[in-house]
Amino acid sequence: MTKARAVCGAAEFTDQLQEVISQLAFLRPLPANLQEEIYRLRQRMEQESAREGDDHFNIKTGRGGMVDVEFIAQYLQLLHAAKFESLRIQNTVELLKSLAENQILVQNDANLLINGYKFLRRLENKLRLLYDQSINELSAHNSGFRKAASSLGYAGIGRQAEKALLKEYQLVTEGIRGLLEKYLKPQGVPDGEN
Repeated sequence: MTKARAVCGAAEFTDQLQEVISQLAFLRPLPANLQEEIYRLRQRMEQESAREGDDHFNIKTGRGGMVDVEFIAQYLQLLHAAKFESLRIQNTVELLKSLAENQILVQNDANLLINGYKFLRRLENKLRLLYDQSINELSAHNSGFRKAASSLGYAGIGRQAEKALLKEYQLVTEGIRGLLEKYLKPQGVPDGEN
């Protein structure tokens, strides 16, 4: 519901609908175990749909992917949108900026999440353009990785460009995952437990 919004209709109707959405998404009491449930759900998504390995990555649902950013942003939104009306927005980047402006998210953390999210979106969009279809999975050992690196402007020829893209991808996703652990990992969950 945090992403729902009225997009057409008479102004009176869309205003009423937006109020209902706001009530459902942001103004009702939150469950006591919200953090644990969201963290558990994220771990389950990663295990069931990302299927990553040492050289196989999922830009969207993988470790440190776009879903990590969205989970952090929406979790903090759910916690604080009742108090801060400026957080009742659907755009992830704008939400992260608002979370920082309201001092809910440390500015450096917000910058890392925003830049990481934009990097992953740019990579996803480039893959879509290269293959004329939605692609979220990427293998470091296929021609798609080389094409993506080259078309994104990474310096070097062939393997050099691939290494540069892989290095940046790993830095970005590890930074994002670190912030997921910082903001969403429930106390008492041991490191390394998924």
